[in-house]
Amino acid sequence: MFDVVIVGGGPVGCFTGELLSKKGFEVAIVEEHAEVGNPVHCTGILGLNGLKELKIRLGKWALNKLRGASLYTPSGEEITLTRKTVEALTIDRATFDRDRAAAAAKAGATFMLKTRCIGLSLGKKTSVNVKKIDGSEELETRLIIGADGPTSLVAREAGLLKAAKYTRCIQVEAEAEVADDQVEMYFGNKVAPGFFAWIVPAGEMRRIGLGTTEGAPKLFEFMKNHPVASKKIKIDKLTHLGAGLIPQPLTRKIYSNRVLLVGDAGGQVKPLTGGGIYLGLSCAKLAAEVASHALENGINEKVLRRYEQAVMQKFGREFELGLRARKLLELSDKELDLLLRLLATPELRSLILQEANFNHHAPLLKSLIKRSPSLIRAIGVRKFGKYLRYLMAP
Repeated sequence: MFDVVIVGGGPVGCFTGELLSKKGFEVAIVEEHAEVGNPVHCTGILGLNGLKELKIRLGKWALNKLRGASLYTPSGEEITLTRKTVEALTIDRATFDRDRAAAAAKAGATFMLKTRCIGLSLGKKTSVNVKKIDGSEELETRLIIGADGPTSLVAREAGLLKAAKYTRCIQVEAEAEVADDQVEMYFGNKVAPGFFAWIVPAGEMRRIGLGTTEGAPKLFEFMKNHPVASKKIKIDKLTHLGAGLIPQPLTRKIYSNRVLLVGDAGGQVKPLTGGGIYLGLSCAKLAAEVASHALENGINEKVLRRYEQAVMQKFGREFELGLRARKLLELSDKELDLLLRLLATPELRSLILQEANFNHHAPLLKSLIKRSPSLIRAIGVRKFGKYLRYLMAP
C-alpha cells in the first residue's frame, strides 16, 4: 500500500516523487525500462532562470552554454538573435534524469524498474496494475500521478486523453559545423510544416532534429538537401536516432478523482518550441503541493481541481498566447519569410532582446501587443497588423 504511485521515471516523475517523499509520504515510482534516463528522445535545453527557480544545482549533466539563436527563413536568410549573457544550457538528459532519480531515492521513494503499467483500478479501491518480469502485481495506492509521456496510459485509463494533438519529431546526433553557444532553427513548409528543424550543440556532437504537424518528419531529406544545413552536417556520422511526440497544451484534462497528470502526460510544454523540461518540473512542484494537501485532508475531485487552477494561474496565459502565435508557423513560405525578416528590424530586435525569456514566452508576446502602436509606426500598418491579429484572436 502506497500513498502515491507515480507512473513514469523521467525527470518530472522523479521530481514529483522526491518532493512528496520529503513530506513523508510513501511513494512508488514505476518505470518500464531497465534504467532511468534511457532511451532519450529529448533535445535537452534548460533555461538558467528555471533551474534557479526550481533550486536545482548544476551537475555534470550541463554541456553547452547557450547565448542565442540563428533563425533561417524558408529562403535561407539567416537572422541572429543573441545576448552576451548565458540564457540556457544544453544538458545530458540521461545523466540529468539519473540525478533526479537519485534525489528521489535519497528522499525515500521506492523505484520499480522493468515494471510496466498495464491498467488502473479507480473504483472503491484505487490501484495501479503492473507487469513485471516475474508476473503481474496490483499496487494499492491513495493517489496516482501519471508522468508517462504524451500518450499516457494513465491519462487514457482515467478518461482524460480525449482530444490530444501532437507534433511528430525525429532527432539524431551528428557532427556539424555550428557555434557552440547558438541554437539554429530552420523554418518553412518544405522543411517542417507547422513547426521547424533544429541544430543544437551538445558537447562535441550536435543534436539535429525536425518536427512536423503534417505527415512524417523528413529529417534525412533536410540534412541531405537543405541549402544551408546540408553544408554543415556530416551525415556519415549519425548516432542516437530517436523519435517522439510533442503534445499540444490545453488539449487534455490534467486531473480526475485520484489522478493527476504531470509533464508531457499533462501536455505541459511550451507551444512555440515544444520544450517541456522546465514546465514539467514546475508543474510537478504544483502537483506535489496539491497532492500533499489532499493526502493530509482528504482526496476528492474538488481538492484535486486546485492543481489545474494552479497550473492555469501560472502558465495559462503562456499556453494561450503561445498557441495563438504557433499558428504563424502555418503560414505560407512567402509569408514566413516576411514575418521572420521583421525580427531583424531594429525595433523588433531591440524588443526581443529586451523582453525575451527562455522559459516564459508570454511577456514578450504581451509586449508586442502593448507596444504595437510604436511598432506599427516603425514597421508599417499592413506588415505588423497582419501578424499581430494572431495574438489578438479570441
